[in-house]
Amino acid sequence: MEQLKERIRREGKVLPGNIIKVDGFLNHRVDTQLLNDIADEFARYFDVSKITTVLTAEASGIALATICAQ
Repeated sequence: MEQLKERIRREGKVLPGNIIKVDGFLNHRVDTQLLNDIADEFARYFDVSKITTVLTAEASGIALATICAQ
């Protein structure tokens, strides 16, 4: 997804261990339009017709999980 790639290039920070920090637009300033677009992209790749639960491994995934669940 080009929109996400561009956002990571523009705002992401590479931390030691090659960890990419993107909490600026996924946690601190939640970009709901970007999250909606990501959820739509997931729906194109996966059969979402029978999903009843969306889980996230940690607090930073709650916003995306919520929009995907919608």
